[in-house]
Amino acid sequence: MLTTFEDTSRREDLLSIIGDVTPDDTPLATMLKTSTAKDTVHQWLEDYITPPTSVSSASEGAAATYAALDQPSRIVNLTSILTETFRVSGTERATNPGGGQDPLDYQAGKALRTWKMKQEYQLVNGSLSSGVSGTGADMAGLINVVTTLYTARNSGTSLSETEFQDMHQHSWEKGGTDNAFDLVLVPFGLKRKIDGFTAGATKYVDQSDKKLTQPVAIYETSAGVARIMQHRYVPSSAASIATAASSAVRFLDLKEDLFRVAYLRRPFKEMLAKDGDRENGQIVGEFTLEYLGERTSVCRSGYATTG
Repeated sequence: MLTTFEDTSRREDLLSIIGDVTPDDTPLATMLKTSTAKDTVHQWLEDYITPPTSVSSASEGAAATYAALDQPSRIVNLTSILTETFRVSGTERATNPGGGQDPLDYQAGKALRTWKMKQEYQLVNGSLSSGVSGTGADMAGLINVVTTLYTARNSGTSLSETEFQDMHQHSWEKGGTDNAFDLVLVPFGLKRKIDGFTAGATKYVDQSDKKLTQPVAIYETSAGVARIMQHRYVPSSAASIATAASSAVRFLDLKEDLFRVAYLRRPFKEMLAKDGDRENGQIVGEFTLEYLGERTSVCRSGYATTG
């Protein structure tokens, strides 16, 4: 509970400006398209045409022959419920805090930013679990859904420019130019290594059109152009990254347009029952990851922390 004794923003000689320095880097929650989930078990269909490796010509006058037909595959992910609570005392709301904003509104806004950071973490690291009584269900995140082109490299492998190009080629072989990955998410150490690549004419562009303000590196191969972004929640073994989910450094590549955030309930503010001289509330939202391009996405692990 927030009380006046703990509130360092109460007006004394403070300027009426509060700087939000929370590192809420949430590119997936910001950039990915959204869709609607109709149930806690979210399902969709995926179909795939295998490119031919050889062709037999039909003889003149031959009767038609029929190959076995494949049905689309049913893909399933579960929704996750995320909450972030906030609580402010009546006395705190009656004071005149620095910033000129109602403390309840300020804490609600801060809770929403925290909720979005948790969502971002879940989109990357979520592990599918149906849940049991008293335990919530969990959705599968990117590192657990990209399996077709997943490779576990030897621990401490150095990421080379040739290997980067190989991954882009493998993605192209599965889906062609239109479906090859165009977004690369890596820990900061791997991003610094990629910054030194030269063959693909690495350069930086302003991503303001994608609701992001930081510069983003792009790299071009014969399979297309890929944007490379450092991501706070892609697993890294660096001791300074306390949010890492695994000691295995990951390299994630995906086709942005083929991944969506499916909401059963979009995040909203809910005020809870009063239980004293204080206001209680929470941010609630329920969502899952919808992946339509798993087959052409790439995930590799085992790289050295610095690339």
